[in-house]
Amino acid sequence: MDYATDEERVEELKKWWKENGMSVVLGAVLGLSILFGWRWWGDYQENQAIQASTLYDQLELAIQNKKNDQAKAFADEIIKKYTKTPYAVYSALSLSKMKIDSNDMASAKTHLQWAYDHTDVQEVKRLTGIRLARLLFSMGETDSASALVSNVDGGKFSAMYEELKGDIFLKKGNEDSALVAYKKARQLVPAGTRVSPSLEFKIDDLAKVQ
Repeated sequence: MDYATDEERVEELKKWWKENGMSVVLGAVLGLSILFGWRWWGDYQENQAIQASTLYDQLELAIQNKKNDQAKAFADEIIKKYTKTPYAVYSALSLSKMKIDSNDMASAKTHLQWAYDHTDVQEVKRLTGIRLARLLFSMGETDSASALVSNVDGGKFSAMYEELKGDIFLKKGNEDSALVAYKKARQLVPAGTRVSPSLEFKIDDLAKVQ
């Protein structure tokens, strides 16, 4: 199969959380309640998770029906009232995509930065980081993009980070380093997936001038 994009990876994580997140939250809440005897805290956290989940369902429905104003209202409410839940991070990611689609890159950057700063889930942080770095790069903020990709452990998404590093090197006129980064990205593509044609083109194009 083709190498999944960061957008597809985010959707996979969002789908997993929607199917399993509530049980994870409630399990953690139950553990805290048993350990500390804070039944009131468990009830509060459970109620927060349920309310955030309900609003997030409404957010997704509004996006599907292209009701952007309504979707933004739901997202803003989740982020404001349920900041500490994963639904707030996913809401910020949804807002960033909406802003990119409407060509409002500055607002998209703000929402992506918020999601990056507030997620404690490593895989989500990695995906948000690469999305933010790509946006910064597209906005001409090359140094900020470079700093971000250089200071993040890409994990299973390391190929994406290395490819972007190559793009940044190329933008700065360092073709040798760009080619090294592109080749490393190709090596890091997960087994069983196909290297993207665009990455192969970048490698072949630079190899011709070496």
